[in-house]
Amino acid sequence: MKRWLALATACLFTTSAWAEEKVLYLYSWESYFSAQSIAAFEKETGIKVSYDLFDSNDIVETKMLTGKSGYDLVTVNLSPHFLRQLPVGIWAPVDRARLSNLGNLDPAVLARGAEVDHDNAHNVPWMWGTTGVGYNVEKVKAIMPNAPVDSLRMVFDPAIVEKFASCGVGMLDDAEQVLGLALIYLGLNPDTTDKAELEKAVEVVAKVRPYVRKFHSSSYVNDLADGGLCLAIGFSGDMLIASSRAKEAGKPFSIAYRLSKEGNLVWVDVLAIPADAAHPEAAHAFIDFFLRPEIAAVAATETGFSTANKAALALLDEKLRTNPDLYPSEEDQKRLHLPKALSQKALKMWTQAWDRAKGVR
Repeated sequence: MKRWLALATACLFTTSAWAEEKVLYLYSWESYFSAQSIAAFEKETGIKVSYDLFDSNDIVETKMLTGKSGYDLVTVNLSPHFLRQLPVGIWAPVDRARLSNLGNLDPAVLARGAEVDHDNAHNVPWMWGTTGVGYNVEKVKAIMPNAPVDSLRMVFDPAIVEKFASCGVGMLDDAEQVLGLALIYLGLNPDTTDKAELEKAVEVVAKVRPYVRKFHSSSYVNDLADGGLCLAIGFSGDMLIASSRAKEAGKPFSIAYRLSKEGNLVWVDVLAIPADAAHPEAAHAFIDFFLRPEIAAVAATETGFSTANKAALALLDEKLRTNPDLYPSEEDQKRLHLPKALSQKALKMWTQAWDRAKGVR
């Protein structure tokens, strides 16, 4: 009788868990998970995926800190956003026993995650990349043949930026990324909490502001691809997406991305499960599916972002995996800086500084 009751209880639990896995509410950047890969996951597991998009890490942070987001799985910027959120308890521990493909991850990327989240207890690295300069190769060459495309002077030296105002200059609407790069350009601490140093970065942006057509964290991809911008501060993978879209549309130009000799910001986006997720079983199933090398390779190819999946590298096109601006050497990675979390007081100071840099009062 006891054995029968134990079996019945186990079956009941399994049925309940499986019922949870029939739907997954996903919150992420555009293009992080292709429609084809999601369809394959749905077909294999029977879990229906609802995919909502965001275009700002700050939007994600506000929604998650408010609570009851309704999402089961979210892609989160590791630092400073995830680092700031961990102490609040909004992220559930990852059940490693459910992730058979965890061993495919790159130890170097895992090490970055472990710096923020001990043993990566609450996160699974998905994509990483850098923030730097993307540009229209033909337009830039026509306007300034000797343009310093491997330098942050391209976006912060007024004498240079002015030359490209007519063909369109864009910047991320992101204090951490743009002011951080400006601080690197000045040779200062990109995590500074010194008001005087931060004001110097504000001045750098303010001086080129008259030549900036748009501050936006996602539209620059299509703007570069259709020729509406010829120069932009943006994320590495976005620049490859812009390049692909321009090529697919038959545009008479190409888009390139370069790391800067002064240094760049590096970021890691991780998969995380909210503590109040209604479908944690589905979230783990989704993570494990997308940790398969062939699935991760498709995502890396489509997005252009650097995959955290080491086993997927061999499946990438050689031109992509050997691109030093997307997969920098160990030496070049020494010039990459992972932003640190700021206190609430410092964060407010940076937000206000960013408003001044953009001319918002």
